[in-house]
Amino acid sequence: MLAQPKTRQYDVIITGAGPAGCACALALKDSGLRVALLDKASFPRDKVCGDAIPGRAIKVLKQIDARYEDAFEHFTQKCDTKSTSLHYKGRSLTFDWVGDAYTCTRMEFDNFLFSLVKEHTATDIFTETLPHSFIKNEDGISIAFKNKPDTFHTKILIGADGAQSVAAKQLTNRTLDRNHHVGSVRAYFSNVSGMDSGKTEIYFSRKFLPSYLWVFPLPDNMCNVGFGMLSGEIAKRKINIKQAFYEFIDQDPILKDKFIDAKQVGDLEGFGLPLGSRTLPYSGASFMLAGDAASLIDPISGDGIGNAMLSGKLAAGHAIKCFEKNNFTATFMSGYDTALLDKIGVELKTRHKAQQTLSKMPWMLDAIFLACRNKAIKRIVQKRL
Repeated sequence: MLAQPKTRQYDVIITGAGPAGCACALALKDSGLRVALLDKASFPRDKVCGDAIPGRAIKVLKQIDARYEDAFEHFTQKCDTKSTSLHYKGRSLTFDWVGDAYTCTRMEFDNFLFSLVKEHTATDIFTETLPHSFIKNEDGISIAFKNKPDTFHTKILIGADGAQSVAAKQLTNRTLDRNHHVGSVRAYFSNVSGMDSGKTEIYFSRKFLPSYLWVFPLPDNMCNVGFGMLSGEIAKRKINIKQAFYEFIDQDPILKDKFIDAKQVGDLEGFGLPLGSRTLPYSGASFMLAGDAASLIDPISGDGIGNAMLSGKLAAGHAIKCFEKNNFTATFMSGYDTALLDKIGVELKTRHKAQQTLSKMPWMLDAIFLACRNKAIKRIVQKRL
């Protein structure tokens, strides 16, 4: 006899066990709330990304619990980033990092965070669980699944299910805006010559400005190599981004030399980056969005992990306030939006303006390279990176 479908009840359900979702679960550890963490995959799993881990991500870990930062310090599958070199028209410019930064494959980093959740929290974890629909009702949100007969119900849903977020699409009716979205590709390469494990490399091409190609070192003589462009530009200029990736490497003299003996490991894979360059709703009655589901990616650097983890932590904090006040209305939930924008709103607006300026006036890149011959100006530019 087949078991009857049942409804599982939780105070907080987090969809997506990436950096935003795991940071949220970790931050809810001592809340006394019944929490579930859902992910469509099983871990460890790959996530197509640039594999750069910014200092903000580790700062958030420390703020949640200093033990998590200590665990990351002892985590061996990473490279410490000490500097970044920019390359354009045969010129180079190197900036030294003042704060902490790392490179690490998302398979390793996400599994590290996921392991922390399993080890340190009482979170109920459901992998290979694919949400199909989110149904609002008077006392929360119900979730139905493509591959499971049971339904889940929660007072608060935290949608951290990535760039293609089902939660964001269904709960906010969000649509893709190509002017605030980047189409990217990345591949792993071994034996890229002349790499320094402590230095990430960025390459600009006049043809593809303000976009760039990155070469990020990883452990075991591997590199994450990727290229991205605004989706609007890709569509307008009818660019085949995979073809452009190889063209970029072949036409840049420095890159061509670096990759002469390199070997591609695996496929060149595409992924989308929803930029934090437009004002969007991050919450509503009984729900909040975090990470890529909230479109928080830096318009200049393409970094999303630091903002994702910050948003996960802030969502957890606001969820606790909701239960303390027994208030799950859209008005009260908007306090999360305010907290998030207070932390990164100005930063995202500034980065978006810089992106627009460079797009309209590509000669600004020449000016930056020229101006940074002056050490004082270089220090000012470095602080804004």
